[in-house]
Amino acid sequence: MGSLVKRTQQVEKNKRFLAIGVTAAGAAVTALTPLWVVGVPVLLAGAYFGWDWFKFRAKNGMRF
Repeated sequence: MGSLVKRTQQVEKNKRFLAIGVTAAGAAVTALTPLWVVGVPVLLAGAYFGWDWFKFRAKNGMRF
């Protein structure tokens, strides 16, 4: 069983990569395909995950 700090770091890392990945996928779909109708909601989902990551960082000390 890991320490609480290690668990918090792992959760932060997962949230960060999810936000980056979804936003990048949305940007790629929006820019590179004619399916901008699909890409824009994916970008909005990426923005939500980014906000969720930011709130998590703010709640846990905002250490970068």
